[in-house]
Order: sequence, then C-alpha cells, then structure tokens
Amino acid sequence: MSRAVSDMLTIVHLTAHLGGGVGKAMCSLVAGSGQGVKHHFLCLERPEKQVWIEQLRALGALVSVCPDREQLVHILQQADVVQLEWWNHPATLHCLAGLDAIPMRLVSWCHVSGLFNPVLPLGLLEVCDQVVLTSACSLQAEGVAKLQAERPHRFRVISSGSGLANQAVPQRSANQPLRAGYLGSLNFSKLHPRYVEYFHLVADQTLAIRMAGDVLNQTLLQAQAASIGRPGLLQFEGFTSRPGEFLSQINVLPYLLNPTHYGTAENALLEAMAMGVLPIVLANAAEQAIVQHGQTGFVIESAQDMADVLHLLQQNPERRLEMGLAAARQVRAQFTDQAMAQAFAACYQDLLSQDKSTHAFSQAIGSQPAQWFLSCQPQPQQFLQQQWGQLLSGDGRYAVLEQTKGSVFHFHDCFPDNEQLSCWSKALACISAN
Repeated sequence: MSRAVSDMLTIVHLTAHLGGGVGKAMCSLVAGSGQGVKHHFLCLERPEKQVWIEQLRALGALVSVCPDREQLVHILQQADVVQLEWWNHPATLHCLAGLDAIPMRLVSWCHVSGLFNPVLPLGLLEVCDQVVLTSACSLQAEGVAKLQAERPHRFRVISSGSGLANQAVPQRSANQPLRAGYLGSLNFSKLHPRYVEYFHLVADQTLAIRMAGDVLNQTLLQAQAASIGRPGLLQFEGFTSRPGEFLSQINVLPYLLNPTHYGTAENALLEAMAMGVLPIVLANAAEQAIVQHGQTGFVIESAQDMADVLHLLQQNPERRLEMGLAAARQVRAQFTDQAMAQAFAACYQDLLSQDKSTHAFSQAIGSQPAQWFLSCQPQPQQFLQQQWGQLLSGDGRYAVLEQTKGSVFHFHDCFPDNEQLSCWSKALACISAN
C-alpha cells in the first residue's frame, strides 16, 4: 500500500558529502521547506569543512556523518523518501551497490549535467522512481532525452541555485569604469583552458581581470597572458570566503568555461548575476540555459566577439548597468528557496502515492569498483581497450586527468587494491608525466 500522508514527512538525503554547491543547495531546500518536513542527511565521508553541516543543523535538519552499515540501513528504512544527491563520487557508488534489498521511494537529484564526463548512468536513472535534473541542458545528454520521452512523469528540472536574494544588490553607477572579474574554479576541467586567448583582440591594453579562486594553474595562465603581450591581464587573488564582497567590486564577469565542463546550475554565475554583475559566457549548454543573450548578459563564440562586447560595454556604461540590473531581477525572482522547496514538495507527494520498492543498483552500476567507475564514463571502451590517445584528445582530457571529482585517480585512491583501476591510473599518470 502507498503511504498515507501524515503530519511529518521524513526525507533522507544520501550524499557523499556536503561541500561546495551541494551544501549550499541543501541549506536552501531545508530553509524553504515547511514545518511538516524533516530532513536527515547521511554523509558518506568526513567533511573537510563543517560550515554547511552547522548551518543545516541550525535550520533543524539531522546530519549523520559516516554511519555504519546498521545505522545507515535503519535510517533509510525509516525514510518516507530517499533523496540521492547524485554525482559520480566513489563513496556513493560503493554505498548504492550494497542497497539492492532495501525498499525505498527513491528520487535522484543530479548535480552534474551528464553532457560530457561524467555521464549520468542510464541504468541508475532507469531504476529511480523520480529523476530531478539541475538544468534542462541535461535533457540533451545522450540517452537521457530518450528515457525522458519514454517516462516523462519520472523526470523534472529543479535548479540547485537559490538563496540569491540574501544580499542587497550593490549600488552601481554608469559613471563607474568597467571592472572585470572571474569567480570560480581555475581547474581546466571547468575554466576554459584557452581562457586568455579570448582577450588578445581587446583594444584596451589596460584591461585587468581579477581572478578569485584557487591558485591552480596560476603560473600557466600568467605565462599565457605574457605570450599575448598582456602580462597584467589576470590578477590572482586566491580563494575568497566572501564572494558577495568580491562581486560588489566588479561589474562584468567574463565567465568562459571548458566546452566539456560538468557543471549545471552554475552557482558562481548565478551569484554574480544576482549581484548585478553582467556575465559574458560561451555558447555552452548550461550557461545558455541561464543567460539571455543581449538581455541579461552576452553569449560569445570568439575572441572577436569578446573584443566587440567589451568595447560596447565601455562605450555604453548605461547599457552595462541596465543589463546587470536585469540579470539581478531575473535570477532573484527565478531561483528562490521557496521555489525549490515547492518543486520538491510536489515531487515528494507524487512519490508518496506509490509503495516502497527495491532497486537493482548492482545491476545498474555494477558490483565492483571498476564497473562503478565505467558506469559514469562516456566512452568506457576507451579504458577497457586502453585507447589513451583517443581518451586524452580535445578539451575533455582535463576531466580525465583530474585527481578527484570521480576520475580514475579518485577511484583508485578509494579502492587501491582494484587491479583494473590501478592499471588505468598508472598508465594515465605515465602518459601525463611525459
């Protein structure tokens, strides 16, 4: 029998951790939920930072870190709905493969786009009772559109971007000069590896872009800037714990990402727009799902486009101001805690109309570490056949060579005794070193 609606609904979130954008999204969901919902978070690895865990507990949520097998199964069995916070983390796949016999109502919230590496495992999507995508761009992923067409009632799009109205829009003036900045990862699996090249035609030789993020690739980026005759183009400021303060000091965001990046909701982009910062993005699917060209930002395709847009914004500061304010209005109205919570409330109510059932996770993703890893690869045969040249061609090679984020190196660190993972990681490490 399906569950009768009671006064308190228990949602258990199964997640690798609560770091970064996922932690922020969970806080938004809990903050927007009504009194009748209890959220319990099961974290499969110990946190590097406690900030989001502390905020969730302050909001009334329960958080269990690294529960043992008995505790985990007990908590899952008590849940009205189990919400899988999905990305290809080894701990998540390991856990799922041991849950075949646990009846549950299962919704998976996908925190990667699945357009490139990592893909969304179709077998996993098939066994979920509901699938929630963080961006409509994921419907372009190979296999996902077909599955959604076959089972439209199982798919929803709910952005993980929210809580954007918590800070006031800074007072800006058309009299201010153009102040450019970038906020986000400097890892080339996310940042465009040829970011600097997009500025070589810009007429203003004094243009400087403040770079707020980790210092990864700083030396290489500085060398690239020097090679186009602009050694002062990038000003590295390191990681900032106060993004709002940084964003209040810039008014243009050249946010150029790797065409094969894994992102969906793009929280850094949304945060900048909410603060009235005008974005300039590439024609990537995730960014185009957010930025309305010519209205709330600019979508470019070339260095000439970049030069033209920056010249336009310098010559027309009123338009820069107006578009920045339009961007702030759009995202603050669209991406709210309440909208997120209401969308999930509808999802939960649909799930409550059905009985709990078991899910064949080990068939969907495999039962061994190498199988779990391959289930999230766009071209698994390239690993099986050791086609390293094909695997490392194009901009997608940066994701392959990541040390974390579900790469083969990440899986090998988690499962060091697995022979296949050891073989693949050693081969790629050798090729990368050479």
